[in-house]
Amino acid sequence: MKKFRESRIYYAMRRTSRTIEKGIKRIVNMNRFRSGSAAIQKYRNFYEGRRCFIIGNGPSLTIRDLEKLKEFGEISIASNSIYNLFSTTEWRPSIYTVHDFQEIKKTHEKISAVKSELKIIAMSASGRIYDIDGAILIRLIDPMNGAIHFSDDISKCVYDGGTVTYVSIQCAVYMGFRDIILLGVDHSFAREQTKDGRITVNDEIKNHFGNYQTKEFWGNGQTDEEAVVFPVDFATNAFIEARRYADEHGIRILNATRGGKLEVFERVNFDSLFNML
Repeated sequence: MKKFRESRIYYAMRRTSRTIEKGIKRIVNMNRFRSGSAAIQKYRNFYEGRRCFIIGNGPSLTIRDLEKLKEFGEISIASNSIYNLFSTTEWRPSIYTVHDFQEIKKTHEKISAVKSELKIIAMSASGRIYDIDGAILIRLIDPMNGAIHFSDDISKCVYDGGTVTYVSIQCAVYMGFRDIILLGVDHSFAREQTKDGRITVNDEIKNHFGNYQTKEFWGNGQTDEEAVVFPVDFATNAFIEARRYADEHGIRILNATRGGKLEVFERVNFDSLFNML
């Protein structure tokens, strides 16, 4: 049996089985997205001409910066386990997004408890569909052969770009924001996978802010840094696609992250954005 499990025939059979399973789930789940599609259409160009901040969960993110967003009444989009900071700040995101299946699977009860003006959950039709309280469900299209696309109509779908920030950018564009400012998007992880499949490890790098995810979140005693392998080249190319789309449609995407490795977008000093008001 062990020898068979190591054979090419076994792996071919397993791939075929998984392909059939995903196909069945797509058929069963496809109609689950219709109600969400209608609901999100109300937000098309809802914030026409305004600016928003997309909050990453990188180690550079500070409570002080979040409090400044609250002080100036800025619209913000945050994601995933940002709720782990709620006990230390009165700031709350205007819009909350999640697209990672493991995040949804392990924390869907906590995600349901998040209170925001708008909650958008992007899920793939090839996986299990979770019901999230107060959320609009939109369809997430998985990458095919490394191809990267940018959705101009999230009521139909959003495209995966290896990071929830890419999903949030597509949502922001759909809702009419003309200035999209990234904060806390460090674009670096302890474990990164390049386009050739090579995985590099740097345990000195911290993936997220201090109390982002606990060992209990991942289970099996793993820490966040041990569990996440970031597709750095794929995500970089997704950001390049986002910039291309933005430039062609008169939208500015700026990077106000304090440090980090994301150089696709024009850098801007976070504090200077409020001096200009």
